[in-house]
Amino acid sequence: MTTPVVWRRELSWASADKLTTTQIQVLKTVNRWLRDTDGDDDRRAVVPMRERSLEIFGDEKRLDALAATTLFRPGRLALATLFAKRIPPPLAYERVGHGGIVLVIENSDTFDTVGALLAGNCGGVGCVAFGGGHAFEASVARIARLDGVTDIAYYGDLDEDGLTIPQRANVSGAALGLPPIRPAVGLYRLLLQQNIQGAAPKQVEPLVAERRVSWLPATLRRPVADILAAGNRLAQEATGTVLLRRDGSWRSDL
Repeated sequence: MTTPVVWRRELSWASADKLTTTQIQVLKTVNRWLRDTDGDDDRRAVVPMRERSLEIFGDEKRLDALAATTLFRPGRLALATLFAKRIPPPLAYERVGHGGIVLVIENSDTFDTVGALLAGNCGGVGCVAFGGGHAFEASVARIARLDGVTDIAYYGDLDEDGLTIPQRANVSGAALGLPPIRPAVGLYRLLLQQNIQGAAPKQVEPLVAERRVSWLPATLRRPVADILAAGNRLAQEATGTVLLRRDGSWRSDL
């Protein structure tokens, strides 16, 4: 006969929920940690999630995976129960002036190009930050640590990922009281003018394309939606050093 688990108060919900064998084993491990640390203020100090994950599971990335499962749905397990906090990844940036604009560039080569050009003529830009693709959806939180930020502009590839990233980052940024992340319109307009289309990994359904381009200004939405629906994309590297040095129109909203 299987001995019933005596759940800690924090996990009392587990006795009433339908759980898989794997989920029960996870919760038993958490249950032991809660029992062993009861009354220990040092061990229950709030620490980064991966530190806690290593302590409890012997695997620093286990909580990353578990946090995306139904075990962490509302009313079940939470990072607060484990006295852990999610740490946003670092945000690489270069200060080019004293303005309030943070200009986020998705890819590394364009980050270097734009940063070098702004260093000598920065306009309202104070910092140029490296988005690093989907990493920016989490690293946007680091902008809250910069002083004097009044505006966040984003420039990425014109493809499904490039348009999804700033919209998702906007959700995280808004929760931290950051300014809305807007498109760097001058750069996007110049990219569209080059019209160097390449094949995208997949064709975007027209209705999905409309949602993706909704973040862009109205004047750019139709041509970008048509590119996505045709299964193509525009890489931001098409606005290279020579073009940006020759055509200063990209600075119009910076």
